[in-house]
Amino acid sequence: MSRMTTALAFAAALYAAAPAFAGQFVVELDAPLPAPSPALLESHAVTLDETLSAGPESYAVFTAADMDALEGFLDNAAIDAGKISEVLFVNSPTVGGGAPAGPEPRDGHGVFVIERPIPGVGFFGLEKKRKISQNSNAAIEKLGEIIEWDHSYLTSEGTYCVYRADSPETLREHGALAGAPIGKITLVEQRVH
Repeated sequence: MSRMTTALAFAAALYAAAPAFAGQFVVELDAPLPAPSPALLESHAVTLDETLSAGPESYAVFTAADMDALEGFLDNAAIDAGKISEVLFVNSPTVGGGAPAGPEPRDGHGVFVIERPIPGVGFFGLEKKRKISQNSNAAIEKLGEIIEWDHSYLTSEGTYCVYRADSPETLREHGALAGAPIGKITLVEQRVH
């Protein structure tokens, strides 16, 4: 067998053995997510990544092979999902050259989810996503220690941005400075799983 044939066979074997690509999904909930059974999560090959709880306006972020796997898990767990959005990109301060958020919110800061209606944002090119990050970083620099950006889940319809700030008014001011629309703002309790 030639060296080229061996290399091609090896590459084909690696490709064939590659696991299926898993996706991340934001699930809107009408109540905080009850702790799901680890066995049930495992049986559907689903992982719980983050919960953002706020009573009737809560969110959970899952990784699953696809939407069907996630929906199967939600059905079996009797979790009523108001809306499920596939995450196409996770933006953060570091994408635009900024520093990552600290490990914990600063004193006096709450954690907020901002829903931004930006149709198609998850499909934007990397340069446009980088520019969005840079604009947010620049607005944060102007506002100072009263706000911090953790990360944002970009979907086909808009974003779910996780910020830490002293008030919703600071978030609105940040949005105006960054040129980013503001939809719903929800104060949440964040837990990374």
